[in-house]
Amino acid sequence: MIEVLISIVILSIITIITSSFLQSSIQSREIVSLKSKEILEINLLSNALRTDIANAINVPMMTFDGVIENATFRGEIGSNGFAFTAKIGHGEAKDQMLARVEYLVKDNNFIRRQFFASNPSEPEAFIETPLMSDITYAQIEFSDGSNWYFTWPQNEITARKIPSLIKIFLEKDTSETFTWIIPHPLPLVYE
Repeated sequence: MIEVLISIVILSIITIITSSFLQSSIQSREIVSLKSKEILEINLLSNALRTDIANAINVPMMTFDGVIENATFRGEIGSNGFAFTAKIGHGEAKDQMLARVEYLVKDNNFIRRQFFASNPSEPEAFIETPLMSDITYAQIEFSDGSNWYFTWPQNEITARKIPSLIKIFLEKDTSETFTWIIPHPLPLVYE
């Protein structure tokens, strides 16, 4: 009888140790999974921003009514976003198309909108991709190479340019903050 009791006590101790180890493993796996998801979200957002801005084309934009805007790149304080025309696609020029791209904060998400044309006539004809969720604050700044501005373009000269640097600051509801400063590689001005 004593041997049976000793065996039960030993099995109980082993069960307690094993269950706490399993519980710890499950919690660690959940933490790693959550952090991996966050890192993937950040990497996808960074890649999309850098690719689109690197492929920005310096051509005048039009309103949805077909009126030429005095801007090749547009961003305004309070709109929490910016828009421009970019080359979309990979490979040779014949496999690429020009499309309007917008980045903005909508319903606490930082999203990317891609229209089906460089100067679309239909304001609702776009593909929308959420890039980062739970955004509580966004600030976008533009640089001409010497000063930072909250709106772009600043004047007639900058209306024909893409900003030299674009700074995107995002704050999540967890108080985490992220900042990207992205250069445009080609300082082209349309004439």
